[in-house]
Amino acid sequence: MSVQINPKTDFDKLFADHDSDFTKSELRIVDFIRRNMDEAPFLAAAEIAQRLDISEATMVRFARTLGFDSYPALREALQENFRSRMTHSARLRGRLNDLREAGDIFERLIASEIDYLTESLQTLDRDALNAALDLLKQHKRVFVFGLGPSISLVDMLNIRLTRVGKQVVTLDTSGQEILEPMMLMGREDLLIAIGFFHLTPTMQMVLDFANQRATPVILVTDTLGPLVGESADVVLAARRGPVSAFHSLTVPMTILNALLLALSSADQENVMAHLDQLDQMRAKLRGAS
Repeated sequence: MSVQINPKTDFDKLFADHDSDFTKSELRIVDFIRRNMDEAPFLAAAEIAQRLDISEATMVRFARTLGFDSYPALREALQENFRSRMTHSARLRGRLNDLREAGDIFERLIASEIDYLTESLQTLDRDALNAALDLLKQHKRVFVFGLGPSISLVDMLNIRLTRVGKQVVTLDTSGQEILEPMMLMGREDLLIAIGFFHLTPTMQMVLDFANQRATPVILVTDTLGPLVGESADVVLAARRGPVSAFHSLTVPMTILNALLLALSSADQENVMAHLDQLDQMRAKLRGAS
């Protein structure tokens, strides 16, 4: 009988009930999840398997031992459990406590940002970055989607993509206001979607519509890659550390900056011509004032 996904699932009890059924490798998975309850729900089976030096098949067997049909079903239950207990205030409280325990908040925060960047340098998928660059080079008009904390990254992309000669349409509102600009998307366009932690109904709608219109998609995310499946043509994984309030945006911003600089380098002649013309127009405007 399959376990029903319930936000209030008591995983400590579930693990204890199956303790005698676990293999040694599965007991290591239990230990990993217990020690990483804020991160494990958002990791793919392959990521946990790599960290524990076990096979993905072991991850699947573990999920089935617990009564789930698949590992994605177990992960979804872990995510629902996480969201039910991790309110905004609880996330901020945990973040502040972690920083205080490490001593000076400012010093620890800077050190953690450096750690995230160092990890990204080692783990970033260069093939995915090159594929994203190829898509940017091929498309003149770029739609950029992001809500909540992602809006600051949407604004940055809007300014900098425009400066290198791209036509940019921002999708940074929820509700009905997003529909009219979204419906302009077509197969000749490109969508850059930025989303973290939770796959919202609005984000799912935008991804589905892009797929319907055959618009290629670049997804920038920390945890949503495994959830969107084939909805995105390229996934740029931007690690931001444990889920918390005031979550770091340093890594996704750095990845996007790297992508923009790579685009400028690859199309330097046209980019420079566009910027020269922009400077000339600014000079004319200043002279007229």
